[in-house]
Amino acid sequence: METIKTYLENMFLNLPKNREVLHAKDELLTMMEDKYQELKSQGRTENEAVGIVISEFGNLNEVAEALGISQMMQEEPDETEKRIITIETARDFIQNRIRASYKVGIGVVLLIWSPLLLIILSNTENREFLGIRNGGMALGLVVLLIMVALAVGLFIMSGVETGRYNLEKNGNFVLDHQAHSYVNIEEDHYRMVNAIKVTIGVVLCIFSVVPLLILGMLEIGDDILNIGVAVLLIIVSAAVYLFISAGMKQSAYSILLKKGEYSEQGRIITRKSEIIGSIYWPIIVLLYLYWSFTSGNWGFTWIIWPLAALLFAAIVGVVGALSRTSKEKRY
Repeated sequence: METIKTYLENMFLNLPKNREVLHAKDELLTMMEDKYQELKSQGRTENEAVGIVISEFGNLNEVAEALGISQMMQEEPDETEKRIITIETARDFIQNRIRASYKVGIGVVLLIWSPLLLIILSNTENREFLGIRNGGMALGLVVLLIMVALAVGLFIMSGVETGRYNLEKNGNFVLDHQAHSYVNIEEDHYRMVNAIKVTIGVVLCIFSVVPLLILGMLEIGDDILNIGVAVLLIIVSAAVYLFISAGMKQSAYSILLKKGEYSEQGRIITRKSEIIGSIYWPIIVLLYLYWSFTSGNWGFTWIIWPLAALLFAAIVGVVGALSRTSKEKRY
């Protein structure tokens, strides 16, 4: 039923939110729900029932006269003015997001790995063990900058690739019946895979601190502790890669079906979050570099990233809550 409600929201997206239109929307929803329940009682599957309901009631032009909104349909932009997403376009869009997820995932892994050599070489004993007497810190910094540059390059390539569609920014599109059924089925099949990836990622994040805790309890030298930090970052990077690969594919389905953050309200919150993020994250980068260079304790200053991420999530949550409250007051 959620699929039908989402489709209905898209049907009425460009119509005015007056009493007549809202009444017609409620009436059509009741008709769709009755048909859906009838089909389910006949033994139809979820996807079959949804597909039949959408094919029967999914063209607003055909039912507008019965609902009493035909005049408003003539005054407002026609549904045909929206971009129609076919099943071929939907497939290509999903594959496009999957390819982009590989680039973004590898780029983030490179960012997490970038300070590894600097952390290891920050200890004198480690430099001696590796046979590096002079310029160890400079070498670590060079490697850090190279990895950051490669990561930025991958992010740019990913942005160019996903920019071919830009559906997450521009919601002025509708799926045709075949594409809508296909995306729903694909999302159902992927749900368990997504849950497994996220679960493994969470387990890795929890496990990542275990080596460092064990080394800390053994009260051994800082050189081994630095290696423990490096192991922690490697494990965390694997978890983050799983989160990104799973999340970007799931987001492809959400974008096409206009769910969650890609719904009308979600897009408003996302735009506000992007504005906040464009100011917030450069400040965090400057704080990280200043703290790291002034303290010289690269093995500890990385803690600013998870803390900053938690704070940013809290800020976005507050912004979302305020936006939803403001919308409820308007209605």
